[in-house]
Amino acid sequence: MALTTGIRTLDDLELENKIVFVRTDLDCPVSKSGALVDDTRVSLVLPVIKTLKERGARVVVGSRFGDGAHGQKKTGAAVSIEPAAAALGKLAECDVFLPDSCTGDAVKKVLMDLRPSQICVLENLANEDDTGKQSEAFARQLESFIDVYVADSIRALDADSATTTLLPRLMEERAASPSMMRELSAIDRILSRIDNPRTIIWGGNALSARLDLLQTLAGDDARVLFCGVAANTLLRAEGGAVGRSAIEEEYLAGARTLAERLGKRMVLPSDLECAESPKSATSTTRPAHRVPSEEMALDIGPETRKRYREIVESSRTAIWCGTIGFHKSETFRAGTRMICEAFARTSAFTLVAGDDSVAAARSIGPDTLAKIDCVARGGQATLTLLNENKLAGLEALRGIS
Repeated sequence: MALTTGIRTLDDLELENKIVFVRTDLDCPVSKSGALVDDTRVSLVLPVIKTLKERGARVVVGSRFGDGAHGQKKTGAAVSIEPAAAALGKLAECDVFLPDSCTGDAVKKVLMDLRPSQICVLENLANEDDTGKQSEAFARQLESFIDVYVADSIRALDADSATTTLLPRLMEERAASPSMMRELSAIDRILSRIDNPRTIIWGGNALSARLDLLQTLAGDDARVLFCGVAANTLLRAEGGAVGRSAIEEEYLAGARTLAERLGKRMVLPSDLECAESPKSATSTTRPAHRVPSEEMALDIGPETRKRYREIVESSRTAIWCGTIGFHKSETFRAGTRMICEAFARTSAFTLVAGDDSVAAARSIGPDTLAKIDCVARGGQATLTLLNENKLAGLEALRGIS
């Protein structure tokens, strides 16, 4: 069954003057002072809000926010969603109302008076009974004052909660946002395996942690281009000298088994950009199997970049999961930039998945990013779907108990 099966879209619903609850993800990183460090997740909810406002809906937004269980900081104080709400108002160029709680007469009054040019953001759902024994009661309280439920975050649908699994089942009028439907359609296309040959760019900080996903995506025919710690570990498993490069020492035997399984479909770097520290302002290109003992690999080298680019551009599907190098430094960003540009240029269907790789792709710039077919928003939830597993929230959107 396709992931989009049984899920309605906004086109299926009457929205004029309806109170529409948008369950999204505004959980942005914040500084010690409480200011947003990155408002990317806030900006991603703007398209569905714009669509709803254009169709005359009264929009109420809900999200969890904070760095601890139930939105509690280590101090035990409740975390307010106010920084994200303020950013949303600024980016959407409209007034935002933030009631003190998610339920009660104050919220109902705000919603009854809400105009299409305004938005109501509910206080941090993590401070409420979004999970636990009282979650059903919380879901029914929310149901009492909304007309339509719209899911706008695959990331949020990865777990059971009042607002992701209980509330949508209570609502007759429910749908997925356009951006969610696009991401689900992209994952469906990847899982269908209709576009071959396929290429996987596999990087990140570990080789073993997502081995099941790698094996699912690679199947029996995909080429896998390794970068980062994954590549370092495989190079070391082959007997190469990788200097002080980060590797999974405890997984060397498993890496050899993986190499045997992939055979000629495994593609490793032939050269690497190396330095004594990620803070170095310069790098030296080294053969991949001969990194000096005092240096570490921090990016793929020019020969590898050329080869990887050619493989991506000759593919019909290209999937990128995991960082290429230490992209936060301009010195070691060339591999990341090359992959982004190759994904933007190729005629292949392209998908970037996983928080680290998505952040790396976004760091290159919006113009290149816009030419990639799907830059997944769902984080671990997207990876779960790519591994052919279900999400509780998607089942709820279909009305399946």
